[in-house]
Amino acid sequence: MKTSLQLFLAGLVLLTQGFGQEPKQTLAKQVASGQTRTETVANGSAQPVAPAVEPKALPPLNPPLGDIARQARAAHAAAQKAQMVVDSDTADGQNETAATNETAAK
Repeated sequence: MKTSLQLFLAGLVLLTQGFGQEPKQTLAKQVASGQTRTETVANGSAQPVAPAVEPKALPPLNPPLGDIARQARAAHAAAQKAQMVVDSDTADGQNETAATNETAAK
């Protein structure tokens, strides 16, 4: 039911294009009336010229920003990194203490 309704609507849309009619007489541009219109431009007083705003230059950095970035990268590369340490002593130490307790009990 739903599919047939959709097909019907699609066919209806396609058929409307086929039955569309062209205008029987050519469309003509509107002819302007015999009146002439003149444009009037109202002028006011001239606006003063806006002052040019120039940005203030920043003072030069000492040391330059590039050097600061290089120093920061070098310090980061030279810093100690975390290392993965497997603490095998605790696991072996528990086993060793258990073994020593067993031998002591015998």
